[in-house]
Amino acid sequence: MKLNKCTNLVIISILLAIQTSYAKGQNTKQLSPKITSPTSSDVWHEGKAYTIRWKGFKEGIVCIAVLIGGHYAGIINSCDNCALENKFRWKIPKGFVTDFGENKDNKVRIVIYYKDNESKYKLSNFFTISQ
Repeated sequence: MKLNKCTNLVIISILLAIQTSYAKGQNTKQLSPKITSPTSSDVWHEGKAYTIRWKGFKEGIVCIAVLIGGHYAGIINSCDNCALENKFRWKIPKGFVTDFGENKDNKVRIVIYYKDNESKYKLSNFFTISQ
């Protein structure tokens, strides 16, 4: 997937904010909204479709991205969802996690952030994606 310069800057900004908040032992830049699905006990499977759900975001357009083992794995929604929709249906591509070989990590997080202000984001808890 080819990313434009703006998308690359957004990704770098999000990852730096996440690393900074972990280093401080807190999530200072996270919003009060909540990602309600997936939850930490969820096991999602490659090739199947699941609904990501959230609540508490205000008006605006949100981007939804995936972090695998804390590393950026891509935007999954084209950054065109209305924040007030409160859901996004995602079909996990086959091999999304399992094709990484020995270095794979099936612990995954969803990050939702405003398209026009990537410093305002929310992370899901870690959940699992398997074959």
